[in-house]
Amino acid sequence: MANTVLCFLALVAVSQALPYDLTPRIVHGQDAKEGEFPYQVALKYAGIDFLFCGGSILNEYYVLTAAHCVHGDEPDNMIVIAGVINQKYNNYTHKVEKIISHEKYNPRDSHVNDIALLKLKTPFEKVQTIKSVPLPSKNESTNEGDKVVVSGWGTLSSKSKAVPDILQHVDSYIMNQKKCESLYDEEELFIYETQLCAYDPKTPKGPCFGDSGGPLTLNGTIVGIVSWGFDCALTDYPTIYTRVSSYLDWIKEHAV
Repeated sequence: MANTVLCFLALVAVSQALPYDLTPRIVHGQDAKEGEFPYQVALKYAGIDFLFCGGSILNEYYVLTAAHCVHGDEPDNMIVIAGVINQKYNNYTHKVEKIISHEKYNPRDSHVNDIALLKLKTPFEKVQTIKSVPLPSKNESTNEGDKVVVSGWGTLSSKSKAVPDILQHVDSYIMNQKKCESLYDEEELFIYETQLCAYDPKTPKGPCFGDSGGPLTLNGTIVGIVSWGFDCALTDYPTIYTRVSSYLDWIKEHAV
């Protein structure tokens, strides 16, 4: 199974540093309504209409995303699209001034510390369709069976490169941490306490290619960042997310 691991990255060859391919998009999701996810952004390459990852608005100048989305890249190579559910409509486009990846991000070790910030050159517009995502508290925890929501514009299946125009979202459920650790231990992959696991055990639903860096929310609060998993939307292996509550001090230190 380990040879089919996907890193929920972009639809490009960004996993060359890995011994296997780790990548995500929303499978069997629903169309978002206007303003339903005002914190969701699309990350695209500058000069071409190509969406490679997602992210969340942290404040007027910063976007929260996954380190693997931007690792080794340059700010001038990307733009941030906000305030839309149709990723073809570039109503509010922002250039990136600075990329801040976690200094201990390790793509070779289960993508531990898979978190990054993008600082914009200009602030986000103050409109109804653009809002900051609420952060969890330090002591906030997720419990087995909690219903969470993941959103993004990633591919609709692992066998397709086609991406939807309209933002997709789907419900998922938190898996018991020890069970998740045990599952991936069998595949010689380590799951850290700074990561969390979510899936739907009955229906193949979840993130896929291009959804990396996007938000996993619980009651409207961001608890996870799409990171990696085996293939897309499996009912036996969960998707792995960066646990946001583990990085609140890091976020506070760098998003200034």
